Amino acid sequence: MIFKQFNKKYLSFIIFIILLLFLFPQINFAKISDKNAIKTFWQEQAVVPGAAKYFIRIEKIEKKTKSLNNHPIKISEDVLRKMFKQLSYKYDRDEPEIPLFSKKGLLLLTEYVPKALMTAKPNEDITFVIKGNHSSARWAFKEERLTSGRLFVANNQLNLIMGTIQADLQPTIDERYMGNSWETTKVIYDIGHRRKKAEFDGLIIVFNQKQKGIYRKSNERKDWFVFTNTAYKQAKETIDYDKTSKEQQRQQYQTLQQQIDSLQKQLDKPSRQEPRRTAPPPQQIQKNLPRPVISKKPKNNNDPLVTEQRLKTIDNLYKKGILSEEEYKRKRNEILKGI
Repeated sequence: MIFKQFNKKYLSFIIFIILLLFLFPQINFAKISDKNAIKTFWQEQAVVPGAAKYFIRIEKIEKKTKSLNNHPIKISEDVLRKMFKQLSYKYDRDEPEIPLFSKKGLLLLTEYVPKALMTAKPNEDITFVIKGNHSSARWAFKEERLTSGRLFVANNQLNLIMGTIQADLQPTIDERYMGNSWETTKVIYDIGHRRKKAEFDGLIIVFNQKQKGIYRKSNERKDWFVFTNTAYKQAKETIDYDKTSKEQQRQQYQTLQQQIDSLQKQLDKPSRQEPRRTAPPPQQIQKNLPRPVISKKPKNNNDPLVTEQRLKTIDNLYKKGILSEEEYKRKRNEILKGI
């Protein structure tokens, strides 16, 4: 008797749920559960009810995990960015490579994941759902696409498990007809799991795979990537080299700027001591001033220093307009003949 009553209640509940689905077809239940969430470091509300929710947060570690994480741990933003930028994505083997993470997604991860890793406990993971503009040969314009996954450090190695990769967020034709021009509520996404392989089209690969220290967890897990100590060291060495190169360039620029400033001061110095005046016409100078007396026979005609000084003297007189061109040429010839 009790069993029959239970079956009736169970059947009534199922009928009630079916009626709800028919009466309210626009209701979409949350795809990502919040029951394991501990602390959220970044969150963006869904654009429309039922659409994807975006976050970077700490969650409880999955059950039946054999080993705990090395949390809390410090990884700098620059190192994390260098390692993540090594990953690229292909929608198809014949398609060109594009970055796995968009610029916006990479900025969010490198800003908040280091903070989460410093806060997380050994039995906690970092999960993320982010979106950003992506471009590809498949479409002409950039579109916002959803990417999600799980991060943790175990055995002193950074692990990245992808859940969803660049899922399309464009509303369907029916949704557009109903007035939704923002994001689809029908996107299917997950945050990646240790015990369950994510299914997605395309292939994740490593840029310039030679000695990068990044590899897949196994042949079966194309969604799970491990960043070894080699990857960490190479990323840090690249950053240190870039910083040293930028510092050298900055010092060279400062030295060059100091030389330019010093030369400019030397050029400006005569003009400050002697204000520049407009030279009167040469004819007026010849009438008002006595002609300069230049000795035709210097004491030592063979002295090159004396000759050089005399040439400089008549050059200055000519430039100031004291000597005419004819007088300048005549005096110059006289000096040169005396050598």
